[in-house]
Amino acid sequence: MTYRRFATPTVVALAVCLGASTFIAAPASAADPEDRAVNSLIGKGEGLSPGADESAARSARALVSSASANARITRVLPKRVTYKSVGKKLAVNVVDIDSGARLWTRRANKPFLPASNMKIVTAITALRSMDPDKRFTTRVVSLGKGKVVIVGGGDATLSRFGLEKLARDTAAAINARPDLLPDVTTPAPYRPATCIRKGKRVKSTKKKPCPLVRPSASRTVKVFVDDSLYPSPTRPSGWRSGYEPYVVRPVRALGIDGSYTNDSSAGAAAHFASALKSHGLNGTYKGRRAAGTAEELSSYDGAKLSDQVKYMLQVSENNVAEMLFRNTAIARGYEATWGNSTRAAQEILTELGVPLANMSLASGSGVSRNDRLTANSLTTMLQRVANSTDYPELSAIYYGGGMPLAGRSGTLNYTAGRFNTSPTRCAAGKLRAKTGTLFDTVGLSGLAVGADGRLKAFSVLVNSRPQRFTPLATRRNVDRIAATVTGCY
Repeated sequence: MTYRRFATPTVVALAVCLGASTFIAAPASAADPEDRAVNSLIGKGEGLSPGADESAARSARALVSSASANARITRVLPKRVTYKSVGKKLAVNVVDIDSGARLWTRRANKPFLPASNMKIVTAITALRSMDPDKRFTTRVVSLGKGKVVIVGGGDATLSRFGLEKLARDTAAAINARPDLLPDVTTPAPYRPATCIRKGKRVKSTKKKPCPLVRPSASRTVKVFVDDSLYPSPTRPSGWRSGYEPYVVRPVRALGIDGSYTNDSSAGAAAHFASALKSHGLNGTYKGRRAAGTAEELSSYDGAKLSDQVKYMLQVSENNVAEMLFRNTAIARGYEATWGNSTRAAQEILTELGVPLANMSLASGSGVSRNDRLTANSLTTMLQRVANSTDYPELSAIYYGGGMPLAGRSGTLNYTAGRFNTSPTRCAAGKLRAKTGTLFDTVGLSGLAVGADGRLKAFSVLVNSRPQRFTPLATRRNVDRIAATVTGCY
């Protein structure tokens, strides 16, 4: 995972006081280039669809034979894993896609904290359990005169635009139905706490009270939420209380993409209620209520699953990952609990022939400190991703431009400090990989085009990262390992 920048000063200060070794929930510093690189992308999941044309490098002209390219990787990699900023707790696995040969390995079957490399699991299991073209529907139903319920459908990238469209369509349905229109009411006059006097804002006092405000008559719709598609939020094992809501919000079936709040359903309902004003109705959020079989007034279909997966991988969006983790459980016929989400993921990975030994899937984002993957399991998953003939449903992850492109997009963008300096600049555009960052963890797993023009799966997992080095220093040395797989370094 990548810590987000929605931290309050209090949280950051607490992290400084307690130290990274005792307070691991502290979000990354705003100075971290990886964090800055995705700032402009958060909250735009519904419209973000990375272009597949950037994957053209996978068919690059072969410079050498496969035997020569693979032999060099096997020979050179041992010299590239001794960087001080990487430390001694390192797992590496590199596999030639065409032959399936393991080119070099180190601790490939040992359990490691994966950080956001866990999102590779979430991407694969979601795409295997649901149609990549599936859209998640948010509905609004009527509870009678002046009452509506927004029903969360697990849309992980629901936008403000989507809620505003729902408000427009809902208002049109209510305004056309006298039996649904709320009564006209006139709120009582009130005296505001402050007002403008002689060009300055002043407080209302007994001696100089602000003028009374007389609200105009209006119709107010009571807005409720039904987010029961998921159980009430709980934390999985290894998920610290300090993570919420700045790193990841409590998991609910309704929420605005990019909104890190404790009650995402209430936030979505409040935005919907506010949007009703543009259509002749006031709205006020009144809490939760079951929708039952109530009459539907409007609905909104969000982004396709494949595009949600791409967004999650590009930006390393934790909220999207956790919602897709729940949706996978539902797709397999289970209640959307943490345990059932893990069960569903394990079933799918078993069907794909991915080794589950030493694996622990506590969360879908990699936020949990109890998540564990192996470099071998990750490269096995990536072998399935590379096999578009047998697993076309997974195409969005690599061939569709899902994983960030080295030096070009998402958390591997050059502005994140990745593949933009010597000697790794030569690998820009030659590999796609999922990043992962915790205060003590760096991960990079993906598919690289070798000097033979053929794909190689690789996974590099660093745990217990030496704290005297910056995360960027460690990442750049991990990038050197990945660049070696391309043969350009």
